[in-house]
Amino acid sequence: MSDPMEEIIRNALDRSPLIYVEEEHPDAKGLDFYLPFVGVHIEVKQFHSERIAEQMSRADNVIAIQGIGAAKLFAQMLAPGDGQ
Repeated sequence: MSDPMEEIIRNALDRSPLIYVEEEHPDAKGLDFYLPFVGVHIEVKQFHSERIAEQMSRADNVIAIQGIGAAKLFAQMLAPGDGQ
């Protein structure tokens, strides 16, 4: 089952012109999303967790999105009119 927070960002990325891979891809370094053409990772959390410090240390240029409100706003910025 897909994480609802990640689904918000995935849907927006699908509607955006950005190319991305998900955490299973080696280039994603275990972070939720990686945008290879801009070299930026995205990690999505519903709540703060102690694990995020270790995750953020895996890569430079990581956007951390914490909370449903932040995810919805970021989705709107990626794909205006997304409806999230």
